[in-house]
Amino acid sequence: MWYEKNYRRHLCDMHIADWNDEFLSQFSPEEYVANLKTAKITNAMIYLQSHAGLCYFPTELGVMHKAFVGKEDMIKRVVDLCHSEGIAVTGYYSLVFNTWEHDRHKDFKMITSNGASVRDGGEVRENEKTNFSAEIPARYGLCCPNSMSYREFVYGQIDEMLEYFTLDGFFFDMPFWSHTCYCDNCRRRFKDELGYEIPLLAKTDKEKKDIIAKKYQWMGEFIQSVTDYVRKVAPQLSIEHNFANSIAGDSNNGCGEEVLRACDYAGGDLYGGILNHSLACKFYKNITPNHPFEYMFSRCKPTLASHTLTKTVDEMKSEIMLTAAHHGATLVIDAIDPIGTLDKRVYDRIGNVFDTQVKYEKYFTGEMVEDIGLYFSIKSRFNTYGEVYQNKESCIHASKALIGAHIPFGVTGNYHRLSGYKAVILPMLTDFERGDLGRIKQYVEDGGKLYISGAEFPEMLDSLMGIKFKERTAAKRVYIAPTESGSRYFLDFNEKYPLMFDGSAPICEADGSCEVLATLTLPYTLPNEKRYASIHSNPPGIATRTPLVLRKKVGKGEIVWSAIPLESVGIYEFDKIFLNLLMSLLPEYQPSFKSYCSDEIEITLFDDDSYKTVNLSVLVERPVSKVYPPFKLSVKAESAPKAVKLLPNGDEIPYVYENGYVSFETRALDIFDMYMIEK
Repeated sequence: MWYEKNYRRHLCDMHIADWNDEFLSQFSPEEYVANLKTAKITNAMIYLQSHAGLCYFPTELGVMHKAFVGKEDMIKRVVDLCHSEGIAVTGYYSLVFNTWEHDRHKDFKMITSNGASVRDGGEVRENEKTNFSAEIPARYGLCCPNSMSYREFVYGQIDEMLEYFTLDGFFFDMPFWSHTCYCDNCRRRFKDELGYEIPLLAKTDKEKKDIIAKKYQWMGEFIQSVTDYVRKVAPQLSIEHNFANSIAGDSNNGCGEEVLRACDYAGGDLYGGILNHSLACKFYKNITPNHPFEYMFSRCKPTLASHTLTKTVDEMKSEIMLTAAHHGATLVIDAIDPIGTLDKRVYDRIGNVFDTQVKYEKYFTGEMVEDIGLYFSIKSRFNTYGEVYQNKESCIHASKALIGAHIPFGVTGNYHRLSGYKAVILPMLTDFERGDLGRIKQYVEDGGKLYISGAEFPEMLDSLMGIKFKERTAAKRVYIAPTESGSRYFLDFNEKYPLMFDGSAPICEADGSCEVLATLTLPYTLPNEKRYASIHSNPPGIATRTPLVLRKKVGKGEIVWSAIPLESVGIYEFDKIFLNLLMSLLPEYQPSFKSYCSDEIEITLFDDDSYKTVNLSVLVERPVSKVYPPFKLSVKAESAPKAVKLLPNGDEIPYVYENGYVSFETRALDIFDMYMIEK
């Protein structure tokens, strides 16, 4: 397929209304494609329709943008010019977000709990919102996937696009719920499938989880139906649905593994900063059905809302080369000026950065070396108790700690292997991962090592360790007091001066087979009491025997469980204690690479048949990059290599081979470097 070894991609947002005759009046297919060539683009995602619902092709079912009436072939001309330049074309189509058709069809509308759509003045309750809950409500018309008439409309437009354009693939945007829908179709399905009315305000744990589960099921079913329709009429095309919301936002949006099953590869537009970027690359790399995965980023900073504020060359290079360090494809998102023009200077800048990447692309081979697995659960991105701690945040902070300690790791989950990892981190999983419990149990019984945090999945804790969940503390600030056997992991904290945690703690019981490494200490009073010990704070005062950190041998393996998600806090002391506990499971661990370089540098290692490549990426976004001094880097190898080379030029680097490691000194690092170790 076209996407294999295609690493430089582009999308220009064209969500443009047509109430002003100036809008898109200056659009030029020739200038559009000339800019793509300047930017070294090899795949163009071209708008065939937009969130506005207006089409950029002749349509009988929908409405064409006024700017192209009488010039119907403008976008077809773009597609044809791209193909003449060897640029693959993906057609863009917006699902769910379709303002024009929302306004024309009452039975298409997604309805809020007060009986109206967001665009028609309906209000979304705070607890029902997901990411992109229409910050400017009147602009967005949302169509419900459970409307069969809306589905038939989509299928009809697919037919129209396929008849008019010659495409290499489709990209379908917005496969998620901006809010819980209460239209007649959703109400009927919920009642038929679960036996009770969908609650306007979910109160119980069961109600909340039922709504989340149905969102995943219904969105996945709709998205699969779209893919099935395309494959029936045009099986030669690739299909991608925007998978951003599998990692952006929370579990209330319904974009999960079900959506990915309808895709040829994983990709999405993300805006969460460079640490999130790094985590997303590892997630996409290990979940994508085919390689490369696609990471989309905005050329504007921080988002497309800043239309004229463009990232510097160094800021773009940091993002693009970080994706390259994971062998992913970068898709740069621009946004067209309302009148239809593009800023050529932006494309000069993009081309400048892609000039750097091109030289490395032939080395995007091999398998990424991952000693530790970090379990990211798409459906565990929520906290039943309304606290900030959940799987996604835990994974972000854990990845930062692992990167800073230069521990090779990858992202795993129910979509990827567990076997082969020296240890797996299971942070704040919920019982949505019940289907993976057997595999998790088998992994540890076969000799695997687990670090588990939280008590949101009681069945797993009971099955693996005999831990019984009882309740949670009323106190929202608690303390973790290390025992004598656990003190070596907890830095300077002790029974008198325990580690403070801002959040409640689960109260659990464990059998005598578990070693207790830390226990719960409570403050003297609760924050809402008038009496207090210290007026400004709630210092520790009441020691208990309730276990908070336990260790247990299970089969041939071993588990450390922390009731408190230490890895989720993001404070230095918590990171160190989390890593201490993790490494305690691996007393003889020899990492696949090691270095004492800055914790702002991420190292990724790929192993191919004849060579290994080491990628060095700076994980700080600066308008002008900072240069890091040379440092020693050691990579595990079975024998002395033929050579160590700095890529892409191939200059040989002096090295030493001893104790099973190839060691060499890097050059000063400016954003990105790649080294090859020839076997």
